[in-house]
Amino acid sequence: MVINDSSAKSTSLYHDALFHLGISRSDTTQYPVADFIRNANGWYAETNHWIWDATGDWEYDDSNYTTLPIATANLVDGQADYELPSTAQKIDRVEVMDQDANWKKLIPIDKSQIKDAMDEFMETDGAPAYYDLVGDSMFLYPTPDTAYITATSGLKVYFSRDVQMFNETSTTTEPSFNKNFHRIISYGAALDYANTFGDLNRASYLSSQVSRMKEELQTFYGSRHRDFKTRIIPKIEDNI
Repeated sequence: MVINDSSAKSTSLYHDALFHLGISRSDTTQYPVADFIRNANGWYAETNHWIWDATGDWEYDDSNYTTLPIATANLVDGQADYELPSTAQKIDRVEVMDQDANWKKLIPIDKSQIKDAMDEFMETDGAPAYYDLVGDSMFLYPTPDTAYITATSGLKVYFSRDVQMFNETSTTTEPSFNKNFHRIISYGAALDYANTFGDLNRASYLSSQVSRMKEELQTFYGSRHRDFKTRIIPKIEDNI
């Protein structure tokens, strides 16, 4: 279903929300489009997080983006700290290009896995083998040495990102997740309205519909990646 199309009200999420609130689908004053879009965006982001929770390592991305969720950056000799892409919500994979222009996958680590003092861990610059995420930054270990890596566009990050929000002029734009669950947006936005204006009977019904669809959505997306096997991650010492 599209977000808001007055010429096709039967497939418009805005008009579906009006219907569930008992508001005429030609009445855009009781529940203005701007208010609906604000609430719809909140439910869109929430649904996106439900999908991430259900999918684990499955790569889910908003199909409304025109670019892939892959970012490249230059490696700097002697620099360990690199800022993450601003739209990244989850890092899926990091690669570095070696001196022969071949990409090498880095291994994610956490400080709790490192037995040595952090300042002593892989303190000699070289070809990065590990990365650690700290806030909005990524630290590479060992620190890059341009004798061992390709600096120009030598860092590649694959990531999951937040949804691309709707705006008031959006008409034929659709939510990026499976069509069977698009009405989570209209149910949720209608629920916000019903709660705001004290329509408790409708709010109860709409809340039950949102809960039902959330469960079905997570079951659907949670069953899409069966091949992943649980890994035991060992402690890492600087003896490689």
